[in-house]
Amino acid sequence: MSEDQMVKGAPTALGAPLVGENPAGGSDRASGQNAPPAPDTGAAGRGQLIASALAARLLMVSPERIRQLSKEGWIEKQGRDQFFLVDVVQGYIRFRNDSDRRAQKSAADSRVRDARAREIELRNAVREGRVIEIDEAMAIVEEMIGLFRAETAGLPARVTRDLQFRKTIETAVNDILERVADIAAERGRAVAEARAASEAVASNAARSMGSGEQDISADGRGPRAA
Repeated sequence: MSEDQMVKGAPTALGAPLVGENPAGGSDRASGQNAPPAPDTGAAGRGQLIASALAARLLMVSPERIRQLSKEGWIEKQGRDQFFLVDVVQGYIRFRNDSDRRAQKSAADSRVRDARAREIELRNAVREGRVIEIDEAMAIVEEMIGLFRAETAGLPARVTRDLQFRKTIETAVNDILERVADIAAERGRAVAEARAASEAVASNAARSMGSGEQDISADGRGPRAA
């Protein structure tokens, strides 16, 4: 018997698997055929493919909403009712950011329209004589107070010839005039502050809205047109 025949015919160790077999039995080829397929990790890190039903559960919306967002271009579709997981999440975030931006711009535009309508209404009221400018009103009040002070200055002499009694009347009249002056000054300051605040609000409302910098999505792309 040759040496090659002796090597090939040599018995294997007790319990050791034969060449081409695995410990569980069967050949390596058969084992490879029965192994489960590797999971699909997606293209370029975009996650696994999921159906619209699972995407809807993930985002807590309806499957029809997922398909609608896909038609509008927010979520890219892969084949028949298939979407990459990352595309679903990022697309929905872009959609929500765009919706919030639109709502803010709409509210700002509404405030501008209200301010302009109010301005037109006030101009019409002034033209029709239903209201007057604050400065004009304050001038009228000051004129009336000056006239009142001048008329009351001769009141003590007209009432009595008693000098002591005149002094008492003058003191009482001066106290009244001082209180009126203090109240007028307080009301004037309140009117001035209200006018300054109103002018500031009108100035802010007249500025152009929606010209701010756009948000950037997680993948660096801006929102798609809805």
